[in-house]
Amino acid sequence: MNAFRKLLLAPLVMGVVSPLAGQAQSLDMGSVNRYQDQQDIDRMRAIEAQMGQVTSVSQFSDVQPTDWAYQALSNLVTKYGCVAGYPNGTFKGKQAMTRYEAAALLNACLDRVTEMTEQVKRLLKEFEKELAVLKAKVDGLEAKTAELAATQFSTTTKLKGQAVFWLGTAKFDGANKGTSPVANVGAGIYESAAFKSAVQTNAYSVTPGGASYSATGTPNGSVEAFTKAATWTGGSGSAAIGVVGQPTASLTNYVGGDLAVAGLRGNPQAPGVGTDGFLNNALPNGTVVTSDLMGVMANTISSTSGAKPSIGGFAIDKKDMQNLVALGNASRAVKGGGLIRYSSDVATAPYSTFANTAPGGFTNAGTFTNPLDLSIAEYGTLSPLQQQNPTVKAAARKFLKGLISGDVPIGEAVSFNYDVRLALDTSFTGKDLLRTRLRVGNFGQSTWFGNPYPSLGAEVAYEEGSGANSMGVDRVFYQFPIGSNFTVTAGPRVRQDDMLAVWPSQYPADTILDFFTYAGSPGTYTLNLGGGAGIWWADNGFSVSANYVAANAKNSDSSTGGIATDNSGGTGTVQLAYTATNWNLTAAYAYSQSGAYGYIPVGTNLAGNPFAGLSSFDVNSLAISGWWKPTKVSWIPSISAGWGSNSYSAKKASQIWGVETNAAGAKAQSQSWYVGMQWADALIKGNTFGTAVGQPTFVTGNDGFMGTDESTFAWEIWYKFQVTDNISVTPAFFTVTNPAGSGSNSAYGGVLKTTFLF
Repeated sequence: MNAFRKLLLAPLVMGVVSPLAGQAQSLDMGSVNRYQDQQDIDRMRAIEAQMGQVTSVSQFSDVQPTDWAYQALSNLVTKYGCVAGYPNGTFKGKQAMTRYEAAALLNACLDRVTEMTEQVKRLLKEFEKELAVLKAKVDGLEAKTAELAATQFSTTTKLKGQAVFWLGTAKFDGANKGTSPVANVGAGIYESAAFKSAVQTNAYSVTPGGASYSATGTPNGSVEAFTKAATWTGGSGSAAIGVVGQPTASLTNYVGGDLAVAGLRGNPQAPGVGTDGFLNNALPNGTVVTSDLMGVMANTISSTSGAKPSIGGFAIDKKDMQNLVALGNASRAVKGGGLIRYSSDVATAPYSTFANTAPGGFTNAGTFTNPLDLSIAEYGTLSPLQQQNPTVKAAARKFLKGLISGDVPIGEAVSFNYDVRLALDTSFTGKDLLRTRLRVGNFGQSTWFGNPYPSLGAEVAYEEGSGANSMGVDRVFYQFPIGSNFTVTAGPRVRQDDMLAVWPSQYPADTILDFFTYAGSPGTYTLNLGGGAGIWWADNGFSVSANYVAANAKNSDSSTGGIATDNSGGTGTVQLAYTATNWNLTAAYAYSQSGAYGYIPVGTNLAGNPFAGLSSFDVNSLAISGWWKPTKVSWIPSISAGWGSNSYSAKKASQIWGVETNAAGAKAQSQSWYVGMQWADALIKGNTFGTAVGQPTFVTGNDGFMGTDESTFAWEIWYKFQVTDNISVTPAFFTVTNPAGSGSNSAYGGVLKTTFLF
């Protein structure tokens, strides 16, 4: 670098060097790169070598006397002789100039000016000492630059991080605040499997030629009918059950035991009675045992053991007892009998000995000491045709739904949690992206993890399957362009939205409730995570995306996973969108394979499991979403909105104790929607205010025994303080009515969220 060039560059260099000299220990790569590095110098010199001096502006083939800059170029050539052109004899005056080309031209002029100007020579002598000091600083800076370049993390990879501190609590109220419609789903699955096992165990008793088979008897010799009757035995044993039309036949070969109600309080005023299910025997003989009467008079705690009443694998409460008595009365009515009546002397007189006379039905001569066991036997003696009676079927399903539903523990304490994400973004060409993201958190035991109510989940709530404070790989995928319009994404750990050309929402700038991050349709935008691939096309605002991701892609056993198997847990998505300068409209369709339970991540408990886990199912989902924002920041907010609809289809029939809970191909429907608004630069520049309202996914129709949800609503409001460029603090308040979908409960709470970006 010649002396005059150093002089002219001195103010610029001093502006960079002075703070660096005082803060040598905090020198960073960004400041150094903004000054110069050796690669840039080499490139500038290469351009200098290619550009040649001219002695007349007429030597440029593309410069005409009529050009507005002709005279300026002519003066530079004649006075200083420092105008350089390209080797092909052109000046390219209308072409944008790079910084390297500008440096090469300036260098040519500096060389000429140094030769021609005596004042410059005097300036050089005047500032000789200062220039020497400056040269030493520049040499030191160049040495430091070389050292940092040699020891930097990577020339192709950038590390970005986010840490979130989450302090918050949720409160619950209402009569059903601790209930969930699928709390006892595990017991339901067990009882369904037990019924299947009983069918297999007792199949020999109805095999042609078997002990209980009759070729000429009434058409009731099905495995299901026999086993169902035996399973629904009262308190006397299987031998007491007879087959209508076959006087000598009984289910003596049944292996599986009786199904009776345990844990009822004994009646102290009825001598010799073990369990009668009533608080006292003050009722007159013959009183009809209705559901309401059962709810008032039934005992719910054993007088000896303190165990809760139970039936099969389920704990039962008064509501379950009411539903069971209603089923018993419905069963007697369809057989033409009277309602169950109370007996004050249950030791010697059964509540009822009414026998079924319908073909294919059963008789039960047992003596029952409480109306609950009697109700079980009354249903068990129905013929298959009688069990399909609409009144009986509705009563049976209501009883089973009550058993599946139950109380769940809810946490109302203040919790302090965190979520940390570290992203390594690598590019090999400048246009591609290899993303590897690590994540760790400790939300697993908090309300924010969506337990027991998914609609209360927080977007930042994360915890590895191995437990709190365990770090896991959250993303591994590669993205690259094909031509100017297509982009391909693939990886063994990629999320659905990583493979979409657009995200159809401006809301939220800061996330609180997870539901409001799904563009109104968690059923379509499932954010399924696993192995997958996708492609999108984008041009002039229009885009089309298509992708597939399988949650269980890592498994090589088709019974538990793999790609494009029945157990993949896969989601296929197609999205069409148009995005203008200040608005967007998007439509999307998704098909989700459920595996065992389906994949609707946010909503009521039933929305993610409408058939109580007794049948796998598929989901077809549709979403319409979009946003609008003002062209300039003002009091008018940006508005985002979306709506989603989901259709479920059960893959197989399911039963509990022989009661059909849903048929093969049973249908269910659910929907969701939201509207979100946010104001940029609210009150203070850089801060954001936002609020949203909507309905998390809830079941609107269901052919299965679980029925539908009651409507649920969610609302949140927050204000994001941008403390620094890297730190923000967001206080928020939220409320969700009926998060379980079962009615008469609500949740509300507050959060203080602090986000660090680095």
